[in-house]
Amino acid sequence: MSTYYTSDLMWADWVNQLTAFANAVMNDIQQGYEWYEKFAALTYGLSNAQILALPAFAGRTAADVTAMQYAWGVFNDLYNALNNVSALTQANREGYLVPFLS
Repeated sequence: MSTYYTSDLMWADWVNQLTAFANAVMNDIQQGYEWYEKFAALTYGLSNAQILALPAFAGRTAADVTAMQYAWGVFNDLYNALNNVSALTQANREGYLVPFLS
């Protein structure tokens, strides 16, 4: 028997938990998008070399900057998809998790 199943869970329990998870995802995407906007405003029009010259990025590499741009871009993509601005373009949705895996 699965450790996740209990006969004590009622429909309302499932709905409440689903709602809580959905709200958490929406809030995380919104907050991630707000940070994306801050990063974009800070780095707009700058080359990787110029970004690396910023004090906050001291000691980092161009690969680090590229990875961060991609990771913040994920939040932009998710935000746009959730707000019907544009669809997710990547066929393999797992690819959206790659920037966050260590």
